[in-house]
Amino acid sequence: MSDFPTSSTPTPAPDHCDYGDWYPSFSIIPSIYVLAFLVGCLGNSLVLWVYLRQPDGIRIGDKPQCCCCFRADRQHAPSSCESEPSGQSPRASSHSFTSSSCPPSIPRPSCSLTDSLIASLALADLCFLVTLPLWATYTAMGYHWPFGQPLCQISSFLTALNMYASVFSLSMLSVERYWILTGRRHSGHQPSPRCPNRTLWILVAVWVVAAVLALPGLLLRSVGEVELDPTSEDDPGSVVLSCQMNYSMLVGAELEEAEKDRAEVWWAAVLSLKSTLIGFLLPLVILLVCYCSLAPLLSRHFGHGPRPDRRRQRRLLRVIVTLVMAFFLCWMPLNVNKTVFILLELGIVPYSCSLDQALLAAHPYATCLAYLNSCLNPLLYAACDPAFRERCRATLLVWCGICRREADGDGRKEELEKQQRSSTFPARTQEEIEGRTEEEEEEDRL
Repeated sequence: MSDFPTSSTPTPAPDHCDYGDWYPSFSIIPSIYVLAFLVGCLGNSLVLWVYLRQPDGIRIGDKPQCCCCFRADRQHAPSSCESEPSGQSPRASSHSFTSSSCPPSIPRPSCSLTDSLIASLALADLCFLVTLPLWATYTAMGYHWPFGQPLCQISSFLTALNMYASVFSLSMLSVERYWILTGRRHSGHQPSPRCPNRTLWILVAVWVVAAVLALPGLLLRSVGEVELDPTSEDDPGSVVLSCQMNYSMLVGAELEEAEKDRAEVWWAAVLSLKSTLIGFLLPLVILLVCYCSLAPLLSRHFGHGPRPDRRRQRRLLRVIVTLVMAFFLCWMPLNVNKTVFILLELGIVPYSCSLDQALLAAHPYATCLAYLNSCLNPLLYAACDPAFRERCRATLLVWCGICRREADGDGRKEELEKQQRSSTFPARTQEEIEGRTEEEEEEDRL
């Protein structure tokens, strides 16, 4: 979070408490971060690959005119596969290969708002995941930041950007489902001529608003020295470089030291509550209203219409609801933790040493759980969406086919080079023999 310190270094309290960190956290949390980085980068890259492919598709095989597509929205697209019956509709074979002689292709989503928002969600997760090795190193070194202030600012900005862009993308996905199920928008996957412009404007709005709300992490983060346990007898002068929020630029220089500290606490409270309200509570309320309003319509909607369309809509709604629940469950502990911490700092909640200790001890693990959400989405797609699994399987088939063709091409090149070398040697030998024969005839004449 950009509006809340990622370090567990506490603010001095009126009475002295033991704020020592649990030592195994410095190895457990970095290990989780590294694992989340590997799984999340691989999974979200695959999501982007699947949902942002060109509509034509890359097929395994040497005949480019064979188009065995999985897409169910092309009801009138002609097929050049010879073994497909002429009376069979392409929709009937939308989830299977139409011919054994026709090479497989990746099932492609059309240009729809749903697919674009899912890709936006994956991109937001990737933007944050690239910073996880830095946060892992930061935690493993006892909250010491060795990477300098620019990376501190950029990493904090991407962390907040991920939260806002993710929750806004999920909110738009849910609102779009609401529009479709209430009949305000058609559910067909074939986009209208105005669909690309509308989708583009929505995506731009999501990312611009998310970037503006994440700006405090870019402008206010700084690297400063923090003294570790000044009462320690062994090493009283130990300091670390902490990547944390610095509100001094928002506070007037003419204020006294006590007033500055109080003003900084208020700025920290304002920005922290801003991220909680806009990035968590407000979207949660909107989503609850949407899904509660949809409850009486779901059975009626899924009870009518073609069976394949009902199945697809039910599956897509299940995926979106699962993503929304995962996001709010992962981010809820961190938002509760920092909200109670701010109330404690402002004196709204009576100060308690044990409560302060519990909040500071739980904060690294609440942050870790929130960060894990970025690697969960691809796993949820794979678990809840058979269409996504089918696309991934077809993608792997395409990659294997491309690698096989490249290997075959290299083998053929080697064979051709060998044949050329072997055919060049007899030709030279024949020329030498003919040249020698002509020389011998001339010598005989002489």
